[in-house]
Amino acid sequence: MPARLSEEEIKTLYKLREIIVKFNSDELKVFSYVWDNISVGEILFERDLNQIHGVNKPILAAASLREKGVIERGEGCYNLARWLRPLRKKIGSFQDLRLLLDKLP
Repeated sequence: MPARLSEEEIKTLYKLREIIVKFNSDELKVFSYVWDNISVGEILFERDLNQIHGVNKPILAAASLREKGVIERGEGCYNLARWLRPLRKKIGSFQDLRLLLDKLP
């Protein structure tokens, strides 16, 4: 469990939960991968998501997540959106995030 969350961080969690519940299966896999890695090179991103996680077109899912504002595209890499990074550092893994989101009223 993360250290005590501020009111702003709790508001961010609610906002993130509203976004996540609308993800399709591939978007959820891509988001969880980027959440856990924070930043990942494009080649590794495509290979891992395709071969390990079974996402047929990870670039399309990434484009959709970029439109939703939860990941960003850097030079040859994908990154967790800046507004989520402080929360990621405090919460930890995607599994921990899911547990925390499930506990929100």
